[in-house]
Amino acid sequence: MTRPTTLRAGPVVAAAAAVVGAFALDQATKAWALSALSNGSVIELAPTIRLKLVFNPGVAFGIGADVGAPLVVGLAAVIAALLGWICVRLARGHNVTGTVFLAVAAGGATGNLWDRISRAENRPLTGHVVDFIAVDWFAVFNVADIFTTCGIALWALTSATRSPRLGAGIPAQPEKPDLPSPS
Repeated sequence: MTRPTTLRAGPVVAAAAAVVGAFALDQATKAWALSALSNGSVIELAPTIRLKLVFNPGVAFGIGADVGAPLVVGLAAVIAALLGWICVRLARGHNVTGTVFLAVAAGGATGNLWDRISRAENRPLTGHVVDFIAVDWFAVFNVADIFTTCGIALWALTSATRSPRLGAGIPAQPEKPDLPSPS
């Protein structure tokens, strides 16, 4: 049986700051891209990497571009579940670092969801995501994609290498099974 933990303000603030910070940085970089690249400008960063404005109606690699509003509703449900899981982890005293990585992923995912909601022109929930980091041999993506992918990857790495709960470990007195006494 596990002991209930007390919800501490520090981890809650850290997780909230990670969600808000990832969302804000994503939206700021997209605003810059819309301003600097909307006239067709391309900024070469390296031989196969450049900044180029693209509007993506789908998810990764344009998958699901024809799904429309149901895709957005599904993504919103996944993000809501992720945010709920973050709250549960905070309430149960799980590893703060891993929880913050999940919060970074949630902030990035929320940035792309916001694009789909706020950029809809013809029908609700059909807006396109602003992508602008083009890698010739890979894809065109944005800062939200970086936060989402790296946040989940770092959470997985942290989960594989650390104790899942604060104070978790070997109990001071291991429980002994009830064995019949020798007669």
